[in-house]
Amino acid sequence: MVHTVLAKFRRWRMTTLKPFGDPASPEGVRLTLGDRDGGVARALAAAFGGVPAVEVVEGDLLDADCEAIVSPANSFGDMGGGIDKAIDDFHRGAAQRAVMDAIAEHFYGELPVGMAVVVELPGRRLPFVVASPTMRVPGRVPHSLNAYLAMRAALVAVLRHNAAARRPIRALAVPGLCTGVGAMPAAEAAMQMRTAYDIVMGGHWRRVVHPAMAPYAMRP
Repeated sequence: MVHTVLAKFRRWRMTTLKPFGDPASPEGVRLTLGDRDGGVARALAAAFGGVPAVEVVEGDLLDADCEAIVSPANSFGDMGGGIDKAIDDFHRGAAQRAVMDAIAEHFYGELPVGMAVVVELPGRRLPFVVASPTMRVPGRVPHSLNAYLAMRAALVAVLRHNAAARRPIRALAVPGLCTGVGAMPAAEAAMQMRTAYDIVMGGHWRRVVHPAMAPYAMRP
């Protein structure tokens, strides 16, 4: 009862720009996209209009009622700023340590942009962090495809986790990717994220029978 009341209170602190719809989500995963930056949140709402399994909120994603949240930090797992620091603070410093340990164990210390790893942490809320870097090292990436690559990697990592784990991820929170330090325009980042969603969750990857048909393959 107490947990339900607290969840409703946290929800009231966010503004829903686009609600969930029906039918059920593809692959059994629902996404809460959002950002504290109203411009980013509105761009996400515009890009994901008509996607039933996605809601978009303006506010603190740490208030979302989800099992997992994407950390869009860098390839080395440094969560020293922005939403990454908020995630690490939420887990009392355990998130960065767990992410860095996973990167060391599985990727020899560097997780490339376009790959992601799921780490599990103790606690009732947001027990999973999906590390999906939007940049190799902190810096601007406004003209890159990094929002697409990071979103795609996060979704693939969640689906792979769900295929093997006893505790699946059914609700994933994702902030605007590349829109902070990365300096990518919000509309561009949102459209790259939507393209990645369609490729993975919408099954559009099956249509790519030649590299020239891949998203952004013809981009200069």
